[in-house]
Amino acid sequence: MKKTILIPTDFTIQSLNILKTFLNQNPNNHYNIVLVHGLNIGDSIRDLLFFSKNKQIQELANEAFIEAFEVIKNKFDSQINSLKIDFFTGSNQAAFNNFIEGYQINQIINSNYQLTFSTRKSFDFTRYFNKAKVEITTIEITNHVNIPEKGNLAEVFFNQISVG
Repeated sequence: MKKTILIPTDFTIQSLNILKTFLNQNPNNHYNIVLVHGLNIGDSIRDLLFFSKNKQIQELANEAFIEAFEVIKNKFDSQINSLKIDFFTGSNQAAFNNFIEGYQINQIINSNYQLTFSTRKSFDFTRYFNKAKVEITTIEITNHVNIPEKGNLAEVFFNQISVG
């Protein structure tokens, strides 16, 4: 069965751990996955004309995130039909519902992880999840292992996460 899932990201390895855990717990399904980041791109003509999704991803994603993204993509290749990063740029529930409909999202994977933002343009769009008419799965994150390389690629392999 193919499903399209949405996972919020702040371009940290911790947000990728949510994806990794979800895929580990659902090994027999195939997914189209959209990692989504809330971004206010402004409303001036200049901002809208010169907005580049690829440039924005390069600014927000660090090297460790990109490495971990590729590791997960390769490790779970048999489960992943597509893995995309996109931005939610809306400012209300109707815009979020249109985003969900446009991507044909079947399920939202949320967690107790508090998103952290490295730019003032970023915003937390998870407040729109509860009113969306799609299945929501919550993954609880607990860190049981002391990781000397905190924030690095090692987190993808050592964090303990459970579904709630």
